[in-house]
Amino acid sequence: MAAAFARERWLLPRRYDAARARALDRFLRDDLRNAPFYAGLAGRPLHELPVVDKATVLADFAAFNRHGIALDRALAVAEAGERSRDFADTLPGGVTVGLSSGTSGTRGVFLVSEAESRLWAGILMGQLMSARSLRTLARRPLRVALFLRANSNLYQTLDSRRVSFSWHDLTVPLSAHLPSLPGTDVLVAPASVLRQIASARPAGLRPLQVVSVAETLEPDDSALIGAAFGRPVEQIYQATEGLLAVSCPAGRLHLNEAHVHVEPEWIDHRRFHPVVTDFTRTTQYVVRHRLDDVLLAAPAPCPCGRPGRSIAAVLGRADDVLTLPALAPSRPEVPAYPDVLRHAIALAGDLGDYRIEQHGAEWRLAVTTGDPRAPERVATEVGRLAQRLDARPPVVVPMAWPAEAPEAKRRRIRRVA
Repeated sequence: MAAAFARERWLLPRRYDAARARALDRFLRDDLRNAPFYAGLAGRPLHELPVVDKATVLADFAAFNRHGIALDRALAVAEAGERSRDFADTLPGGVTVGLSSGTSGTRGVFLVSEAESRLWAGILMGQLMSARSLRTLARRPLRVALFLRANSNLYQTLDSRRVSFSWHDLTVPLSAHLPSLPGTDVLVAPASVLRQIASARPAGLRPLQVVSVAETLEPDDSALIGAAFGRPVEQIYQATEGLLAVSCPAGRLHLNEAHVHVEPEWIDHRRFHPVVTDFTRTTQYVVRHRLDDVLLAAPAPCPCGRPGRSIAAVLGRADDVLTLPALAPSRPEVPAYPDVLRHAIALAGDLGDYRIEQHGAEWRLAVTTGDPRAPERVATEVGRLAQRLDARPPVVVPMAWPAEAPEAKRRRIRRVA
């Protein structure tokens, strides 16, 4: 873990791209043969390997890991932890099982070894830790508080003599966690939870770093949370498929390209779906795995000077993209991407928190302000957007606030049908 931390922090190779290419070639030549699915494909160039998705992996889970662990066996351990809220159990060989929240309708399952957990911890801390946190670490243990639905041995790897790590269960009311937060140095939570903590303003909570995870960090959340804590909100972009990006002091998310190869599947000139290959993981193989996430490419090299590509934002999932009927008969519908919709909604005035669900031609809107004119104002701005897109505007109607479990990921914009 210390070696990974130092390498990420200070020792990135001068020939960054060449070092990545060598590591990827070695993985494809030497490691890939250990997974049954890829046994006959080892040594081939990456572009000759099949692109897979979550459904493909879950359909033959044992073929994608070197231990031949079946999906039902992995699920039994993961679901037992979910029920007991004790996530310490492992499979033979110290393999940790994790379970995603299943925001896309299918829950992802991941496997990591003890060595991979330590590598993950070192990479994450090396990329994320600020100079102020590093100075604090030299004097005393750094206090890290993580809010997530489930704990994991992966996260517990952070706990050491120098880092005091605490997990806060999102299935427990947030008010129960607030008394333990004063003195926290690094506060890590989904954007919606950070917003609630910022609104509660616990006395004595003055974190050195505030980090958003698990949800799309939207500009209004970032501004509110940053103002409450007097700190810019940083981000970690992680999925079942691995640690994909970490933000830098300039505020951009840098793809974890020293360890994960990312092939953009372009939607337009700036938005893309990532196809990822993690060439450091050899317990469960992530090779040309296509994600449903929509990423926004950064327009120019990052001023922080860190090598590799950066992205401006994680816009959401594919079903966060709403559609409008096109005016031109040559194309049946026009996509309305989340970043464009958020801007249009912001122009509608202060709505507080909101949810939009598309049900065919009808868009249903819920707002926390209770303003009865909110649907009309949103319809006006979305109508202007539709006009620019050469599309027909939707019908915007009010709806009751949807039921949301406290541990569920917030999704403000969602296409239901």
